[in-house]
Order: sequence, then structure tokens, then C-alpha cells
Amino acid sequence: MSALRQVWRVASYEWFDALRSRRALVVLLIYMAAAVCNMYWSISFLHKVETKLASALLLQESSRAGVVSTALWKSEKYQELMRAMVNNDEVYRDISGKHPVELIYAWFAFFYTPLLVVLVAGSRIAEDLGSGAVRYVIFRTSRATWSVGKFLGQALMIGFALLLSGVGAYLVAKVRLSGSGAPDLFLNMAQWSLRAWVFSFAYLGLAMGLSHLTKSASKATALGILAITVCFIVTVLLRYFTAETGWRSYLPYLGVLVPEEHKMYLWRSALAPLVSGTVYLVTLGFCYLLCGYARFRKQDL
Repeated sequence: MSALRQVWRVASYEWFDALRSRRALVVLLIYMAAAVCNMYWSISFLHKVETKLASALLLQESSRAGVVSTALWKSEKYQELMRAMVNNDEVYRDISGKHPVELIYAWFAFFYTPLLVVLVAGSRIAEDLGSGAVRYVIFRTSRATWSVGKFLGQALMIGFALLLSGVGAYLVAKVRLSGSGAPDLFLNMAQWSLRAWVFSFAYLGLAMGLSHLTKSASKATALGILAITVCFIVTVLLRYFTAETGWRSYLPYLGVLVPEEHKMYLWRSALAPLVSGTVYLVTLGFCYLLCGYARFRKQDL
């Protein structure tokens, strides 16, 4: 219990330090603003499309978006488009019939989460190593407790940012989209925020694991951005260059180490794939974190 209390104290200090420095809070507000703007622009584009469709079909135009598209997103053509974009029959069956605004927010949350993680948490450990602040902490707690506490604190902060972005996006949708004020839309968008938060664990462990390797905050951030770029490249290789023979036949084994390869589990509705994806991503995050900690454990301060 003493170790758990120490982890919680380190995690709580991460919030205090964020309030004091305002740097992390600025990033969180920028992310929330980006989610709100993304929803606003998406609905504006939707409204323009509806206006043209209403004109072509000689229908009465509406001042609010969502009137015409309510029927269109249930149409066969739209469902065919979704099937082609997802390229996964099981995921398609689970998201089929969901409101486009809900899926737009889900795509935004998953797409920008790796960058949010790097900007918020990528340099946190390197900053304390560079300033020497860690020396005053490890007299009161162990290095492992300190690393896990920093990880937990940043995870909670990112979860808070995703929740705020979901609330902001819902409020925009409620004001601008016809019929969007139904409680199920809010609950669904909050659910996507939770799923994106689970997805963030793997990238958070990767960014903070790399942060153990340097005492420069800027280098730690650069390493985090480089890492998510490498993950993207590996994902492309797995998707388009995998073959049954030769060296490319070994590419699927890399998929176990790449968060993107486990992301689609979180787009499922069934409990089994959701639990499986969560276990994969959280375990991957801690493995990345512990790889960085392995060097930090023996490092002279």
C-alpha cells in the first residue's frame, strides 16, 4: 500500500506542476479547441452538401445541418462507402448505422491522440532529469515508483483532455445539427473518448519510455515524434507490403509491437475484442515504459 500511495502522490504532483507551468494546460486547451473546430467545420461541410442536394432534388432548405443527411447516411451508397473506408467486415458491422457525426469525432480522437500524447507527456521525464529535480524525489521514493507515478499522472491528464474534447464536440453538434441533442449521441461520443484514451496508453508508454533516454526536453519530444512516425511507416508496410514469402513474410510479427495494429479492436462493439484490445494496448504501453526505465534504473544522476 505504501508503494501505491507514493505512485499516487507522484501522479498528483504531475497535475500540480501542470497548473503551475501552464504548459500542459495550454496543450490540452489547444486540443479541445481543435476538436471543437473540427466538428464545426465538418458540420459546415455537411450543411453545404445538404444545401446542394436539396436544391438539386427541389427540397426545402433547412437552416440547420442534418435534415437531409439523416436519410442519406442510412442509404445503401453511404454504407458501401463506409465498408470501403473501414476495410474490415467485423468493424463495419459494428459501426454500421452509427451517426456520421459520432464517427467523425471518433476518427478525430484516434487520429490526433498520438500527437497529443507526445506534446503533453513526451518531455516530462527528460525535464526532471535535465533539471536534476529527480534527485530530490528518489530520496523519498524508488525510481520505479517515480516512473510509474509520472506515467499515471500523464495518463489521467490525457484522459481529461479527451473527455473535454468530446464534451466540446457534442455541444457544437447539439447547436448546429438537427436532432443531435439526443442523449445517446452524447454517451456515444463520451464512449469514443474513453476508447481513444485506452489507445493513448501505448503511445504514452512509448513517449515516456524514450524520455528516460535523454536529459533534453526538446530531444525527448523529437524522439516521440520520430517514434510515432516510425509506427505509421510500419503500419503502412504491414498493410501494403506483406507477402507470403521472403523477408516481407516476417512483417506481421512487427504488428504485435505497433499500437495501430491493435486499434481496430477498440472500434468493435463486442466485449471480447474490446477487452483484448485494451489488454494489448495497456500491456504494450507498460512494456515501452519499462524498456526506458531499464536504462534509467542503472543511470547515474
